[in-house]
Amino acid sequence: MESIEDIHKRIAELSSAIDVQLDVLKALEERRSDARRTLNSRIDPMARLPAEISSEIFIRCTTDSPSLVFTEEPLKFLHICQLWREIAVSCPSLWASLQIKQVRPKSPDFNKACWDWFERARALPLSLCLHQGLHHSLRAWLKHFGRQIAHLELHVSDESQLYHVEAQGPFPELQRMEICYSNDLADCELDDSDDDAIFRFISSSVGMLLAAPSLVDCTFESMEYDVDADDLDSRTTHTCLRHLRLGTASAGHYSRNSAKILLGLTLPTLETLHLTNLDIIPEDLLSFFVESGSASSLQSLHMVISPFEGAEWSPLSPNLLDSCFRPLTALRTLELFHGLESDYIALLGVIRAKDFLPKLQHLLIHGPFGKPSNWKLVLDTIVARGEGTEGVLRSVQVISTIVWKETDLPLEVLTRLRELVREEGMSIYAGSRTTNFV
Repeated sequence: MESIEDIHKRIAELSSAIDVQLDVLKALEERRSDARRTLNSRIDPMARLPAEISSEIFIRCTTDSPSLVFTEEPLKFLHICQLWREIAVSCPSLWASLQIKQVRPKSPDFNKACWDWFERARALPLSLCLHQGLHHSLRAWLKHFGRQIAHLELHVSDESQLYHVEAQGPFPELQRMEICYSNDLADCELDDSDDDAIFRFISSSVGMLLAAPSLVDCTFESMEYDVDADDLDSRTTHTCLRHLRLGTASAGHYSRNSAKILLGLTLPTLETLHLTNLDIIPEDLLSFFVESGSASSLQSLHMVISPFEGAEWSPLSPNLLDSCFRPLTALRTLELFHGLESDYIALLGVIRAKDFLPKLQHLLIHGPFGKPSNWKLVLDTIVARGEGTEGVLRSVQVISTIVWKETDLPLEVLTRLRELVREEGMSIYAGSRTTNFV
């Protein structure tokens, strides 16, 4: 009978033989993989393409804001085959943009995927969109790559989320930034007890501007401020910002951020200003234009005039119009929405003088505009500003919310407007929201 020692010896011999066979099997599998790669290189069209063309195909198959989803491009390319993985990893442009919709802090693979993503972009400028603020697990990651970020989009729900992003700066290459507050915050009612939090919103918003000295284009959407100008110690100067959008696009919702953040800024190079759902009193608007240094640089102004219910002012009222707009000597484009018809009549009456907005070339007004005599005023204004080389109106749009058919406009006005389009080459829109009767 076989002894126990002999059995142990036989087991050891069998185990050794199995190990040898496993090594043989592994070597055969590697040789088979090599043979498959060789075959693919002969029959796969992608393998026969130059690397530059393969990379361009991958780029065109990827959205502008890809997410950390393994079943979508570009991560999907990493799991097709070795060849596709090599092409994807060697193409920095595939990894220069990232959108994080949902943070998974408990997943160790999530943080590594974020680091690997931007490391593959190498030295390219980066674009980043964060939908839930900045999770603490990603702060070191943002600190590391912050100097490469050229476009940043943030969706935050409280001041602390914005502060934690600001704290990872500076962002010396950041040129375009969009900050949007969640509906939970935008719809809340703020009272006196919220003053400290509101002031921190302004501080963090201005702090983000200071952390991005090269910023050219900035949007603050759905932000809620309510703090007096006296609470702001001084104006903060940003010498590169040229395009600024403030407010909220939500119908029927009034943002309270416009005046409050403007009164804390000096923007000597500002060219474009969008104020949506305007809540700024004319004196504050004038103060920003004059004291911030933007009156002589602003070229385009877009305002949606929706003051709070019960407000009795409008920057277009006759007694305020001249003081609010006359300083804008470089303005070329003026777009106004939801003003009163009487305010627009006052505006057209002032614009007829060439020393008022002397460089104005494009005018758009949208609102309840319908009386026949007022359409005659539109024509008179166009004719009055239609001579000379500078300050000539090239484009006029009057979009009425109460005009429905062509016969609502005086025939002689329409005839003359059509002549100006045909003979002078002007661009004129006069009609409803859907139809240009000219």
